Amino acid sequence: MAVDFELVTLDEILVAGLTVPLTGREVAARDLDLVNFTWDRYLAREKTVTRAAAYIGQNDHAVAVLGYEVRGLDDLDPGDVLTRIPQGRYARFVVSDKPYDLLRTAWAQVAKAEAAGTITRSHTAELERYTGPTSVEVYVSLD
Repeated sequence: MAVDFELVTLDEILVAGLTVPLTGREVAARDLDLVNFTWDRYLAREKTVTRAAAYIGQNDHAVAVLGYEVRGLDDLDPGDVLTRIPQGRYARFVVSDKPYDLLRTAWAQVAKAEAAGTITRSHTAELERYTGPTSVEVYVSLD
């Protein structure tokens, strides 16, 4: 089965929210509890904006910022951190499925495309946009 994605050029995107240090360059099994806990804390705010998550590479590990996109500092909630998805080439994966399968399906497609050699990830930045209750877009930075 072929993996569907498109190559896109993103302008810089700012994501704000709560931060989670990851143990590696991607969310590992041992990171999941902390990531889920952090999402629960963010969702308890009942913010009425589209959710977004940024994963920013830092040498041999990454940092996640779980929250929402902003246009500038004026949109930032007090106490939240701000990170930047740099402008560049990304592979965009779109998944519409059952709400609990969205991310698992999207990241499985990323892994399949990478294993097949159709993309080469740079691990500079990744972005998840929750575009609806049953859809998500995942952008992965490319070499």
